[in-house]
Amino acid sequence: MAEIANYKVASSPHKTSEVTTRRIMLDVLIALVPCLICGVVFYGLYALLLVVISVAVCFASEQIFNLVRKKPFTFDLSAVVTGVILGLNLPPRAPWYLPLIGGVFAIVVVKMLFGGLGKNFANPAAAARVFLLLAYSSLMARYIAVDVPGNALSADIITAPTYLTDGIKAFSGSFLGVSGYWGYVLQLLFGMVGGSIGETCKIAVLAGGVYLTARRVIDWRIPVVYVLTSAVMVLACYGSASEILLQLLSGGLLFGVVFMATDYATSPKWRYNRILYAIGLGVITVLIRRYSSYPEGVSLAILIMNLVVPVMDKYILPVRFGQVTEKGKPVPHIMQWGMRGACIAMALALAVAVPLVALQPVEYQYILGSSVDASGDYVVDIGGTFRIGDWDQERAYTVTIDSETMRVSDIVPVKENSYGYVAELSLFIGKTRHEIAIMSGGDLSTDAETSATVTNTALRGMLIECFDYVKNEMEGGNNG
Repeated sequence: MAEIANYKVASSPHKTSEVTTRRIMLDVLIALVPCLICGVVFYGLYALLLVVISVAVCFASEQIFNLVRKKPFTFDLSAVVTGVILGLNLPPRAPWYLPLIGGVFAIVVVKMLFGGLGKNFANPAAAARVFLLLAYSSLMARYIAVDVPGNALSADIITAPTYLTDGIKAFSGSFLGVSGYWGYVLQLLFGMVGGSIGETCKIAVLAGGVYLTARRVIDWRIPVVYVLTSAVMVLACYGSASEILLQLLSGGLLFGVVFMATDYATSPKWRYNRILYAIGLGVITVLIRRYSSYPEGVSLAILIMNLVVPVMDKYILPVRFGQVTEKGKPVPHIMQWGMRGACIAMALALAVAVPLVALQPVEYQYILGSSVDASGDYVVDIGGTFRIGDWDQERAYTVTIDSETMRVSDIVPVKENSYGYVAELSLFIGKTRHEIAIMSGGDLSTDAETSATVTNTALRGMLIECFDYVKNEMEGGNNG
């Protein structure tokens, strides 16, 4: 009895740690510093002002909510982290009221109304960014070019293209003496393209990711599997090995991978559920980018998968030590081996498919010939046979692509069957590849007749291939 009396009975947890919420949030803020510095250097003090407004609004919203609910004030830095991430997700010349509206939405609606830190249903910054994209879509797409001396104090709005919206038009001819495809990759890596404040320099984002991984703040499985899945999906959806790096380094994919997808409250609890979660993120991101009218898909993919996480944590549970079936046999580790197998399969697929796709000559279905005119624009002959109405009909056109704007500047019919519907060329003049690719339904219909829509759809397919051909030629004939 004397020995038993020496033991102390206490409630859990029985093992404590020096790692606190404030400590974790401070590490995240440290990891965000390189992104913030690069954003301010590239886009000026106005960009810093947007981030400061976002942080102030997020912090004030949390304290005011606590005051109204008669709760104690919180100083765990979580609101500051949300404010910085949201601010870095804004265009460099966004109006001052966007971080104000987004900050209130992120903290009050997404976080505090659901119980505060750790109880929010979605990542506050990702949800706020999606909300701002829906409410202020035009303002959220007004990006500027990198100009270190010119952007220092200027608040002017001079829009610049991005790779996701305008393709290689977003790049300069060369960077650090490197031109062509690898010059484009370097420009994306160093952030010398338009984009949100935090997307500026991918090196800064990766540095933050390495720091958080080394500090064991984030689980490396989510970023690695997210990027791996995205690479496989890009290869499958775009059919181009060279597109993998361009897509991974474009937009907010890496920033979302490191700072938003890894949020503790909205990512799965169990280790192998996190792999499934990351696979879902990669699949949804690339599908949105490739097949929707919205060129970026990271925030929306994170929001969608955040909503799935509670179901995963409830129904996909880890096998407990010694757990047996009703027949007394050990429960198989299906999830564990399934996720390991999926990752190995994707890695092998990339290792095998990328060299094959890169070395395989590009085969075009509709390209008949091409030339470059005196202005440097590409003149491409396209043609093919299509089932239109009840007949197989031939269609052939000469298309001129402006090499500077990467838009269709002219389309001249070469062969259109007289008994068939002719294409409405004005629908495509002046449009980019992305604008043509998202055309469907009513966008392609010139009258009530189905054959008119089919004719325009046929031309749409030829023009998309025409753009891909020109892009490949401008990159120096890179077959990937």
